[in-house]
This record gives sequence, C-alpha cells and structure tokens, in this order.
Amino acid sequence: MRLRIIGCICLLALAGGCAQTRAGRAPEPELAVPVESRAPETIGRSVDGRRIEAVTLGRGETRVYLLCGIHGDERSGGENFDFLLEWLSEPGRLVGLTLRLVRDVNPDGSARGTRGNANGVDLNRNWPAANFQADPSRGPHPLSEPETLAVHADLIDFDPEVVLVFHCARGGPFVNFDGPAAEQAEVFAQAARSMDPRWHSVAEMGYHTPGSLGSFVGVDRGVPILTIEFARGQDAESAWSALRAGLAALLRELALARP
Repeated sequence: MRLRIIGCICLLALAGGCAQTRAGRAPEPELAVPVESRAPETIGRSVDGRRIEAVTLGRGETRVYLLCGIHGDERSGGENFDFLLEWLSEPGRLVGLTLRLVRDVNPDGSARGTRGNANGVDLNRNWPAANFQADPSRGPHPLSEPETLAVHADLIDFDPEVVLVFHCARGGPFVNFDGPAAEQAEVFAQAARSMDPRWHSVAEMGYHTPGSLGSFVGVDRGVPILTIEFARGQDAESAWSALRAGLAALLRELALARP
C-alpha cells in the first residue's frame, strides 16, 4: 500500500522531443518521473523559525523517504547527512530509485540538545496515528507542532514506498520496523553487521509508542518503515560505516524488487 499520489511529470515523447506517434501504433503510455534536486528545499520552519530542509535524489519509480533525525539529542546518524548526500549522489547509486532526505525534523531540539522541540513536544509522538494520546509531551492534538505538520505534508506529497528514520538508543545499534518491513530490516541489519557485529533487527521496542511515526506509517498506512537505532554516543565514523553498508544493501534490494 502506498500513501496517496499527488501530481506527476509526464514523458510525452521519446524521439526528437516530438509528441507525434508512428503510423499504426498506439501512443506510448505516460510515465511518472520524480524530479531530482540536490539543492536544499525549505519545506517548513520550526517553532523558533529554523529551516526544515529536504533534498531529492534520483529519478526512479521506487520512492524512499529518509528522515535523518527527529530527536534533538539523537544525532549519531544525522550528523553524517553531508556524507550521505555525497555518497547517494554517486553515479549508479540510485538506479530505479528516488530518495527524499529530510536533514532534521527537529532543528530546535538539535540546537538545544533536547529530545523535544522548543515547545517540549516529542515530535515522534505527534503524528496522526490511531493510537495518538494527547499529553503535554505529545501535544494537544496530532500535528500540533509546525515541524510535524510540515514533514507530514511533504511525506504525503512524496508518496513513498519505504520510509527510514534515524534514532539512537542505549541498547543500540539495531533496526526496529513497523508494517511489512521484516525482510528489509534484516537486509539492512545483516549488511551493517559486516561493520559492527552488534547490529540486529527487532520487531518490538518493548514499550508503548502512541502517536509515533512508525505507528502512523507502518501500522495505520501499511507502508514499510525502518527505524535505524544507532548506539547512543556512537562515534560518527562507526555509525557512518554501518549506515553505508546497510543502506547500500537495502537500496539494492529495493531496486531488484521492482517489477
């Protein structure tokens, strides 16, 4: 199941920029082509007015949405954003794929070193999931925060087939998943283990997560979502090597799975 599709750019002709068809042949079908743009795009602003930026890479049909940080005190993966962007831009890296990368859902929290945003709301508990429960730490209602409101709109517009989000955990590193993503989680974890034997996949976090992105995307929407949990305090170099290995294997798997 995919999130709803909004808009497309169409290929109208294959030869000479002409829209004519050859005699006796039916017109070619129109094809949806995602738009690639390495230039950072501001999709919204935080409570304190900081930019929330996204970048689109690739032109393939399979769409992957990657959030490089949502808790301000969990930056082990997100601090490698520039390396990740350069690596993903290498020729042949994204055959058949389009990636949408959000640099940081919570720039205020990252600046403050806090889990929540400037309002003290945990942005990973503020999504319009069926299990959302109002609370000062989760917000009075889903998408009450400008950060989740902006990213939610961007996520729906992009209409991904797979979602990934970076976190850190004391029990990390591991890959948690929601929705039909067990096989994809194991593909990532197995490849990451070549760099760090601690990586593994887990189906349950062991605690309730009302209003989480995983609940909204994976459980309610049925879209595979992987939560990449680096070890808390993990150094950037080891996090990057494992991320690169895991992501390379996952992207290959997604490309091969396309009919």
